[in-house]
Amino acid sequence: MAAFRAIFASHHFDIQPVVEMNEIYVTAAGAIKEITSDAVFYTPHTDGPYWWLPGASLYRVLVGITPNKMVRTNFNLQHPTDNKTLDMYDTLGFDYNRELHWIENVPGQVNTERRSLIKLHFIVYPKGWHRYGKLCAYLNFSYNTWARQNFVRTLRPETFLSQLNAWWIFATTWTNAMIELLIGWPNLVYVMAAYSLGETAFLILTSFRHYCVYISTFAYRSPPVAHESFMRDCKFYKTLALMHLSKQIMPLVELPRDLTGVAMAMAGFSITILATMQLGMVRTYFGSELGFVKPSWISGFPYNTIPHPMIVGQLIGFSSILYWFKDTMPKETVALVVAHMSSYTLHMVQEMLTSSY
Repeated sequence: MAAFRAIFASHHFDIQPVVEMNEIYVTAAGAIKEITSDAVFYTPHTDGPYWWLPGASLYRVLVGITPNKMVRTNFNLQHPTDNKTLDMYDTLGFDYNRELHWIENVPGQVNTERRSLIKLHFIVYPKGWHRYGKLCAYLNFSYNTWARQNFVRTLRPETFLSQLNAWWIFATTWTNAMIELLIGWPNLVYVMAAYSLGETAFLILTSFRHYCVYISTFAYRSPPVAHESFMRDCKFYKTLALMHLSKQIMPLVELPRDLTGVAMAMAGFSITILATMQLGMVRTYFGSELGFVKPSWISGFPYNTIPHPMIVGQLIGFSSILYWFKDTMPKETVALVVAHMSSYTLHMVQEMLTSSY
């Protein structure tokens, strides 16, 4: 309980055990080779479907009760340093409904007996909201019971229906994993809600969110950030932003008349690409600032020539677009490009004033 209280303050959250869900689990051998319910554990998955319950989380805590060097638990949307091989008496906790994870065999390691765990469960909910906490616990317990029954029925599928059920479990697990890995269910709901508000609202709400993610993550670096989730969100919203920009700007381009303007813009954006190649993806997304990689001096181009090339390259690219298409670009598009440049400039100033080194 002390580990929970280190994150969830007692004056804000209540924490209660969900004893009905506790169990002993023994890892199956060779499930990865067959489409059975055991294969799900070797596939990226979340244990429950209730990611959408606001303000409440069910946490599953694993406790190792046998020696284990062979089976590792991986978390897809966290940094690889958060992966853990759960040995005897080790503990590991994660959100039952929200944290994508899977297990794999560590190369070169063999256990003398099957990996066995105790699974403990705790519901965390807003202080005093006991009925809501009980409802969330009941929903998770009911789903877990239903899923466990399906799991047992498809351990050794022999009939056509049981085989079909096993494939259905595997297919839905894989589909959920792909959506969570590439988009994220909360992001999907956000985008759909923004779209329902109309074209202008959709444009604004999905063009600048990645800047908010950049700035807020750089400003608040504790508690530890789920780095892969952070990178997924940044890439997803930046992709949407670029799609909006392309929709606005591409109709203005007429070749070969605008070849020079296109080349000027590409030269600027290429600086950003080269800077990313120098840093690598983890360091580009604040890997040093968040403590995932050690800070080091980058001496290759463009860092040896251009200050802050990651953002300066973007500013050069956008400035080139504004300059070249100034006579044909609608005022709304000008405002959109200027807003992007202002957001990048704001973040660059933030980095200059608050960098760790």
